[in-house]
Parts: sequence; C-alpha cells; structure tokens
Amino acid sequence: MSFLGSLNRKLNKMFEGQVAAHEDNGCLVLSGELERWHDIVHAGKTAVHKSPYFGFVNEIECTGEPAMPERKPRIDDSALEWEEPDVLIIGGGVTGCAIARELSRYKLSVLLIEKENDLAMQASGRNNGMVHSGIGLKKGSLRHKYCKLGNAMFDKVCNELGVDFIRYGQFLSFAKRMWEPFMPLTLLYWKWLGIKDVKVTRRDELRVLAPALSSDIGSALHFPTTGVVNPFDLTIAYAENAVQNNVHISLNTIVKGIDTEDGVIKSVKTNRGTLKPKVVINAAGVFCEHIAAMAGDRFYSIHPRKGTIAVIDRKYAYELVQSAVSMLGTASAKRKHTKDGSVNLTVDGTVLVGPDAFETIHREDFSTAAFNIKEIIATHTRSIPALDEKQIITYFSGIHAATYGEDFIVCKGRNVSNLIHAAGMQTPGLTAAPAIGVEIANIAVDFFGGEETVGLNPDFNPVRIAPPRPSMMEDEARSELIESNPDYGIIVCRCEEVSKGEVLNALRRDIKCDTIDGVKRRVRAGAGSCQSSCCCPLIVEIISAEKRLPPQTVRKSGSGSEVLFGSSKALMQNKTASATRISKFEETDPETAARLHKHAQDVLKISKRKEDTDDDKQ
Repeated sequence: MSFLGSLNRKLNKMFEGQVAAHEDNGCLVLSGELERWHDIVHAGKTAVHKSPYFGFVNEIECTGEPAMPERKPRIDDSALEWEEPDVLIIGGGVTGCAIARELSRYKLSVLLIEKENDLAMQASGRNNGMVHSGIGLKKGSLRHKYCKLGNAMFDKVCNELGVDFIRYGQFLSFAKRMWEPFMPLTLLYWKWLGIKDVKVTRRDELRVLAPALSSDIGSALHFPTTGVVNPFDLTIAYAENAVQNNVHISLNTIVKGIDTEDGVIKSVKTNRGTLKPKVVINAAGVFCEHIAAMAGDRFYSIHPRKGTIAVIDRKYAYELVQSAVSMLGTASAKRKHTKDGSVNLTVDGTVLVGPDAFETIHREDFSTAAFNIKEIIATHTRSIPALDEKQIITYFSGIHAATYGEDFIVCKGRNVSNLIHAAGMQTPGLTAAPAIGVEIANIAVDFFGGEETVGLNPDFNPVRIAPPRPSMMEDEARSELIESNPDYGIIVCRCEEVSKGEVLNALRRDIKCDTIDGVKRRVRAGAGSCQSSCCCPLIVEIISAEKRLPPQTVRKSGSGSEVLFGSSKALMQNKTASATRISKFEETDPETAARLHKHAQDVLKISKRKEDTDDDKQ
C-alpha cells in the first residue's frame, strides 16, 4: 500500500474520519476539523513520520479554541512607498539581523522590516541565551549542521560586535544513578556528533566545579563548548552594525500582502507603503508560514511551542550554579511535547531556570502561569536542591517556531524564484544564527550573480563599539568616564548600578528606543530584584526629556502601554483641562484618548461620592 493510503487509514482510525491527507504539488497536506489543538499537532507529527514528501502543510482547523489575533502596529502611512531595495528582510529577530549584517558586506541596498516597535521582541528576546554545543540534535539535520557551525563562530562574532560571551560549559547528569557507569561509553557518540572535548567529571571534581549539585549525582558529562550570551544584546549588536554599514531598518512595519506573478515576487504591501524588492528573505519567526502563503510558496507549517523561564535573583547566583546544569530522564522530560531545559548562569549574573515546553495554538501568548513556575522549580531541584521559588524575581515566556519535521528551513523558495526562507527557528536558533546569516546572505548574493558581480562594500566595518558600562569598569577607567561625562556618575537603577549616561546612550543609538522596556533590555535598568519599582519614574523622566514627549505619553512597550494617566487628580477633576488634554490624543491615538476619558469619568465619580459622604457626615 502507498504511503498516502497507509497514512489515511491510520488517520481515520485515530480521528474517526475527521482528518484526511492528500498530495498537492509534491507536498503532503492534512485537512479537516478537530476540536483540540493537541490533536492537530499529534496528527501532524504522525503524518510527517517517514514521509517521502519534501514538504508538509497542516490545514486542519481547530474548532474548539480560536487562536489569538496577531499583534499589529497602529501606524499607517506611506513612509516606505515604492522603495526598491535589492533585498527585503522580513523579521527583526536574531536571524534576520544576522542576515542583514552579513549582507552589508556587499554593494546591495538592504531593508529590514519588523512589525514590533523594537527588535528581538519575540523568540529572539525570550530564551535563556545558551549557546548550545549540540546535545540532543539529530546528526544530518540542519539544526545539527548550523548549531555546530554557529557555535564555532561565536567567539569571533561577539568580539567584533562588542557583546559579552562566556563559554563556561555545561554539566549533564542522569536522573537514575544506574546509568552513570555507562557515561564513558557515550563519549564516542558525542565525538561522532561533532561535539569537542566532552569528558566525564567524577564526584570529587564535580564537588569543586559545581558544589550546588545534588549529592545524589555521582558523576556528570561536561561539555566545554556550551556558552551563554545575552540574546537581546546580540540581536541589537547585529542590527547596529548592519545600520552602520548602510542597512535600513523600519520598525512598526507589517506585511499585508505579496504580489507574485509567474513565480516572481513583484511587490510587498505593508502598512507603511508598497515595496518593490528584487529578493525577499522570510525570517518572520512564528509567522514565516503566513509570509510563505502570501507569496504562494507555502510548503511547511509551524506549530508554536511555548516555554516559560524563571529568573533567580543574582544574590543567589554563585551559590547555585556557575555554568549550565541539565538532567536527563526526569518525569517531566518524558511527557510528550515537553522538555526540561536547564539551570544556567547568565552573562549578567542572574540565573535562569527552564524553559519547559508545550504546544499552543497561540503564536504570541507570552503569559505566564503559576503551575509552570512550580513545575520548573520542582524539576530542577533534582539536580540543584537549593533552588527555591522564593529566589525568583520575575519570569517570562517565549514561543518557538517549530516545524513538524522539527528542523530548520534554510533554502530558496520552491515555487517563487526570488524568495528565500529562514524558517522553523527553534532551539538552537540563537546558536545557529551566525552561520545561518552567512548561508542566507550567500544565497541572496548568488541570486545577483555572485560576489564578483555584486561587489564588496569597501566601507564595511565588522566592528561595533559597545556602549560603556561603568559598573564593569576598573575604578580609574570609570573615574575618567565620569569626568568626561558626569551623567555616567548619576545612578538611576540601584539594583543593576545603571547610570543616567547609559540610559541616554541607549536612547541615542542607531536603533530607535523610546520605551521603558526598550531601555530595560538594552542597559538592564529595572531588571534587578525590585523590578523597576524604584527606577521607573526616573526612566520615564529621562525618556520624556530626551525625546521631548509629555510624561503621560511615555510607554512601557508598544502602543497603548502608557504608564501615566495624568500629572495629578486635580488635572482630571478640572473638566476643561481634562477635555483639552484628551483632545490632543483623539487624532493621533484614539485608544489612549478613550482610556483617559474613562479614567477622568471614574475620578469624577469617586470625587462625587466623597462629596456626598462628606455632606452626609455634616
């Protein structure tokens, strides 16, 4: 029996005829209706197992839970109308920015667009920052190939871009002691997989190198090529270096449609105008398949995989872990669609625990839940008993863009000649980014006839000067910096020792930054144990003065996230002043105007109740 016939028999048995498989232009396609998203993912994974088709598209509709709508920018103008870049990159994550930087080596006009108000707002800024050695990857897969190549590039890339990178290694233990005697036998496997210098660390050495590890762990495998980087720092550094080398970046820009004729993209419609690029690179993360569908080149599907990470206060860091620690064989790791993650020290001195992982229909659900945090901590106390929920200062979630084949998509379009895909970027996407950036850039350059035809950018400079960090400097160097610019001597965030000079520097650099979270991601103001409860008013004041914005318009992050409603209750109680103030927003930001109007009405009601209460007392 054919693969398709056998698959349909299996699907009929599993889902009682609600799902069917068919072939379309050499691609395997599932269609039908199911109530649970979990079943849709299960059907997809069943279909791709040993599939002879080059692509797989899951079109099963979920009837029981509608997906959250995509977040979209509110801006609608013609700032990019009829621009004609040689290369258009869709997506401002670490992969898209790495591609942009690599393309800036050539005489090409490059435009990168990102729908969010900042870069690395989704998966690229919502991970644990580990630079993976390649544990758990299938040899021969693109994930394995680009992880190995990317890992080897990190020292040079981070040195050029001025990004902190620590190659501190990873300890891997087994949940069951019975497997420890077999550890030396696994060394041949790791060597075959291409992971260098793996060794077995015995109990005595382990107690010195990782004293917080459970006494139940007798030995562990050590992977010295594992490292850690701040993923947001790396993405911003890539982007800044790209801009310094003449790449243009447009934030708050979303693709609305793609016009394709005879297998060639003719134009790309955005909320900021219609573009006419010669080549389009699809690096849109969880929305890659949507871009592919708009262009008529959809041959893969994304099943979003969510993970939550807990952040431990830096004061507990060195008593818990001084590298990365993982354990194989725990109960949670055996559950379908989950993983354990790790406990790892960051370059900033905090500790991250997780992530877990589970399937979700929502591509932008960054919420967190108490049960996830409890499970993450409970899982990792097996290896680090001193871990405790009380040590947590915050937590966050991210979404991986996993394909059903659980591999990267790095190739030219199948049906569209001037489209290039960089899709399916799940773990180890951060590690692979430098290598994928080079690969995609090479594919794009080949489209124009190769390096000799395109020519090298004679002004390309791979070095990006990192912003100063006074807290990391020696006393003499810090004193000289403060003497040259006194703003670096004014501490804004006490938890992270961030100065006013650092905040101003973040607001003035090449990539636009005008939000509280934007400052936090760049210089860590508000990332400490008090989570910005002390420094937030100061940050608002600095942004307001530097960007010449009224304080009440300063946002935490995207549109509609203003942190202030007004200068005082008295202002809101003054009907004339309140109406005048609200009217200023009605044309530019109707949602803010409506919220301010409602708040003014609430204040008046409270004031009226207070007056009535006072009258009753009299």
